[in-house]
Amino acid sequence: MRRWDLAQLLAFLGLLGLVLGAPFLLDPARADDLLIRWTVRLSLAYWTLAVTTLLLGESADTSRLGGKTRFGRWCWTFAWASYLIHLAVAFHFYHQWSHHHAMEHTREVSGSGEGIFVSHLFTILWTLDVLWWWVAPGLYMRRPVWVGLLLHGFMVFIIFNGTVVYETGMIRWAGLAMFTWLGAMALIRMLKQVRPVQRIDQPR
Repeated sequence: MRRWDLAQLLAFLGLLGLVLGAPFLLDPARADDLLIRWTVRLSLAYWTLAVTTLLLGESADTSRLGGKTRFGRWCWTFAWASYLIHLAVAFHFYHQWSHHHAMEHTREVSGSGEGIFVSHLFTILWTLDVLWWWVAPGLYMRRPVWVGLLLHGFMVFIIFNGTVVYETGMIRWAGLAMFTWLGAMALIRMLKQVRPVQRIDQPR
């Protein structure tokens, strides 16, 4: 493992330890609620950083993992790991490991309890994507563009609903700010891809 990779791993473990330990020190009475909230926020922070890095990363060379791509993979992995911890914490403290209770909560929030299976699909697809990137990075980087677009489009849909549509107050505003930022990064990427074509088409 490279030093930079080790530094990223240690930084994540430090942040994760802070997120898991601080609630019991700051407000033991609300520790369960804070754990649920802070773990998902850590996941969203790393997810935003990962998507930003992927949008602005080395898209031209897919034969190797450059520095930005390696950083993006670590952030993608940390976001996924934090999300799994969030799920475990939520099922333990809020749902008491009852899938029926989780379905009823989903029904209260979205109007359809069966929507929880969409969340399960989200978890499975993200897990498979992370594993693919680590097990076969070369194949992962050369996969068809539409595969990545479908996956990220689905994830954006789920995360947007979870942070903006079904939330209120500061969480909704934070979600809007996050997606505004990612939209700006996507626009920058598109402009970078269009400029070379425009220069070629210009008459000399």
